[in-house]
Amino acid sequence: MVYAFALPTTSHLSFQTHLTSTTHPSLPQAASTARHALRIALKTHKRLPRGPQQDAHLSTLLTTLTDYLPYLTAITNSLTSTRLPETPSEEIEIALHSEPEPSWRPTLTSSASLSLKQPRPKGLGLEYELAFVLTTYAYVLSKIAHSTITRTLYAPTTPTAEARTAAITTATKHLLQASAIHSLLATSPVFAHVSRSVSSTPGIVPDLDPAAQAALASLALAEATLLAVLKDDSYVSACIQARNPNDKEWMVRAPEIPKVRAHLFARLCIRAAEYAEQAAAGLGAVGAQGRAGVDEDLIKYVRVLGRVARARACRFFGVDAELAGKIGEGIAWLRAAKGALGVRVEKQETEAKSRGFSRLKQGWMERREERKMEKDAGRMEKGELGPGDNAGREEEGRVIEMLETKWVRMNDTINTQLIPPSADLVTNLPSGRDIHSAPGAYRLQALDEEELVRMRAPPMEDEFGPGSDDDSEEESGLTRDTPSTVPERTDSAYY
Repeated sequence: MVYAFALPTTSHLSFQTHLTSTTHPSLPQAASTARHALRIALKTHKRLPRGPQQDAHLSTLLTTLTDYLPYLTAITNSLTSTRLPETPSEEIEIALHSEPEPSWRPTLTSSASLSLKQPRPKGLGLEYELAFVLTTYAYVLSKIAHSTITRTLYAPTTPTAEARTAAITTATKHLLQASAIHSLLATSPVFAHVSRSVSSTPGIVPDLDPAAQAALASLALAEATLLAVLKDDSYVSACIQARNPNDKEWMVRAPEIPKVRAHLFARLCIRAAEYAEQAAAGLGAVGAQGRAGVDEDLIKYVRVLGRVARARACRFFGVDAELAGKIGEGIAWLRAAKGALGVRVEKQETEAKSRGFSRLKQGWMERREERKMEKDAGRMEKGELGPGDNAGREEEGRVIEMLETKWVRMNDTINTQLIPPSADLVTNLPSGRDIHSAPGAYRLQALDEEELVRMRAPPMEDEFGPGSDDDSEEESGLTRDTPSTVPERTDSAYY
């Protein structure tokens, strides 16, 4: 239920060749060293196989990003008239000799707009560099949230309630921080025109478009809101547990389904759907006017997430009605949820009269779905597919199907209430409700006082050669190093 973004890569950049500082002479070299560590970490992460190895490497990426950002922020604030939000620090004087042209490989660009065989687009200025570093930072936070959720909820052993709550709380914190970073990139005047400052082909990097960043901020809020509901959603937990082949708790007792604040959860899901729909509209509008568009996989994910959120809202309204003794209305809500999810809803009379070939066809479709799930489970073990990558659509569909089967049986044998039309219920949906206050613009961390004092000393001998190692091997997939190792130190020092 959290999108796992692909991370960009970058080429070599030496700050010493573009700027000097009279007050802190060692600052350009220290920034180059921190950036080189980030560049190596991004290349190493890309070479690792998808799955547990990449997930374990995310903490290293997070460390290199947080180490590099204070240096880059200090340099950018010293050269721009519009200062970025950060904690106060002493004045740093920097003289710019030539405009840096950092190059980054965009990851949200539609495959029809940019090929991996093309060189990385080069951007003009440090604002372009800072924007891509912050975007990468937000992607890493989202990937950590995705890893935390999937590795806990889909673990071979069913997690305890405490472990489940801790994982969802941690993932929510990362998503809210990612949303704040995207909001900073979307609203700060420093990054207003950074997406157009590409020296080769302007407009080919939609990743930095303010509309795309605003959409990504809404997407992170939608995912964080759904996680707040997932924390207490015992129905989804029971569905995941029932599909876990290693779980043996069913031999002891059935999963407990406690009463929930169904009406509140329904309104939270409606708000998450609104956030997802805003994100889908914003991402879809990025490619207008002949500019490069956003990858269709991301847009498809956001649209599916909005459908899942609306279906979950309808399901909770159905639970609320069933708890009040209105089982007929509850069944109608479940069928409205299936419609929102895009599942074909068959009429009850047709189901009651299904015989012969229709029943065989239904059984065949169910077996095909089971085989598809087993295939996806195999791909998941190989690292090709992460659990929950379908925005939770599969889990939600199974929960709705389970409740509908149970309630229809109860209504046919005990209650016999009329089932109202689902369309009438959907037209009267209430407004959504926020559970998380919208995070403000992300406040960047400034360099600490001890580091500023150390950088007043003259720089050491320049350890970076004018031409760093070529990245052509990265694009072609031919690497000289094993995925889990760092390149050996040569004549040019590693740092």
